[in-house]
Amino acid sequence: MESALDPDVAPGKRKLIEAALRLTAGGRSLTTLGLRELAREAGLNPNTFYRHFETLDDIALEAIESVSHKLRPMLRRGRWLTTHDEPYGVPRRACAAFFAFVLENPEAFLRALVEYHGTSATLRAAVRENLRDVSTEMSDDVVQLQLMPELPRATVDEICTQIVLHLFHLSSEYLASAEQRDALLDYSERFVVRLFAGATALAQHQHA
Repeated sequence: MESALDPDVAPGKRKLIEAALRLTAGGRSLTTLGLRELAREAGLNPNTFYRHFETLDDIALEAIESVSHKLRPMLRRGRWLTTHDEPYGVPRRACAAFFAFVLENPEAFLRALVEYHGTSATLRAAVRENLRDVSTEMSDDVVQLQLMPELPRATVDEICTQIVLHLFHLSSEYLASAEQRDALLDYSERFVVRLFAGATALAQHQHA
């Protein structure tokens, strides 16, 4: 399986991050990890940790940033290509691409879901900041591609924020229930379409 981490991440650092993600994928806190346990899982000498990190929070921050930097360009490329080929297919194909990435990188998403409400203020802020980046880029694409020309940018921003947060929190259910994945994809597509359709209808009513 291809790693979610940026290919430029140093091999030792990559092994430590991936080991931390595996050990905490079930909801365990990073603060409960010991350096020897982490190094053993990564197949490295414990001293290797301090060549790359100062604290365990630094591992999570690196993982969050690296996964985000891989996910965001993929989503943007998909939106632009789909708009060119099949404009009405953007909601479904964008949701499908996101969930496919979730399936390829389950540990990273489960870790992010835990940290979203976790005890570390640093990690909570990092997860939220990266989600804001995803929603901002989605808004940029909706505006630049003129997918919703009837809506002001502020409205597009609100809708994209709701969509990103909703799909992010659905990712745990998508991972946990293989038999429900098609239904979750259908639901997600309807969720996106209805948000934009409702906002458009409201805008038209206000200008009538």
